[in-house]
Amino acid sequence: MDERGTRDLKSSPYTYHCHAEHGILVSVDPATLAGFDARQLGLGDIGAPSRPTDVLAVIFDLEGFTHFARQIDPQLTVPAFLNSFLQWLFATIRGQLVQKESSATLWAELPFFAKFMGDGVLFLWRIDLDRIVGIEGRGPAGNLQAAVQEFICNIIASLWEVCQAYPAFLETEGRHFTDPPRRLRCGVARGIVIPVGDGADHVGPCINIASRLQKLGGLSFAFSARGIDEAGFNPSYRARFIKRRTEIRGIGGSELVHVLRHELEALSPEDAALFIEP
Repeated sequence: MDERGTRDLKSSPYTYHCHAEHGILVSVDPATLAGFDARQLGLGDIGAPSRPTDVLAVIFDLEGFTHFARQIDPQLTVPAFLNSFLQWLFATIRGQLVQKESSATLWAELPFFAKFMGDGVLFLWRIDLDRIVGIEGRGPAGNLQAAVQEFICNIIASLWEVCQAYPAFLETEGRHFTDPPRRLRCGVARGIVIPVGDGADHVGPCINIASRLQKLGGLSFAFSARGIDEAGFNPSYRARFIKRRTEIRGIGGSELVHVLRHELEALSPEDAALFIEP
């Protein structure tokens, strides 16, 4: 054992010993034992009052990451790949949301919450209806609803463009790694989330739906139709998506979703049969 390993053992609060009847037992300082509680989660005051927030829940997932992480000596490659990928992902999202860089004008707010999930990242985008309603010169209610949907669809279009940019990332960064994840998937759902504690985490059905959608039927991009109207897309983006009724595991057997038309057409007849016309 090297010197560092010896120091680690000496600084550990645990002492191992062998008991004739019970086998290996571990002794610990009482303060360490008492310190094991929900504070370990780092959520702050879990019982604090919370306010529901209307959001787009977005999950980006690296397809094939589990296989990538099983390679020989993953500690030598996985952290380096994740560092490159996460730096690229945040920069690409930021770039896609910029409408006019000279004045830092964006298509929407930046995500207010991001969470690493092992093989992907959860983002939450706020749909701030109070601010939208308060925009001066917003026009009649009908125009307001159309503007909200256009606002949401602009975010979704930006997310699709992020996925489209992933192959270029692989061309430049992937060559430094053996068999890196070949595809970036994305699932999107609108709904209400509740902050937990001091906002260190959030819960809500839309997060679960987004998680299911990012790997729906082997497709790479899907968004729930709940609260999202495809009429908000400009015609070029609208033509890329098609609405279908399908089962989402753990959610429901007849959910309406939007998927990429060309991916649906490339499915086998058996897999395509899972997606029914509304």
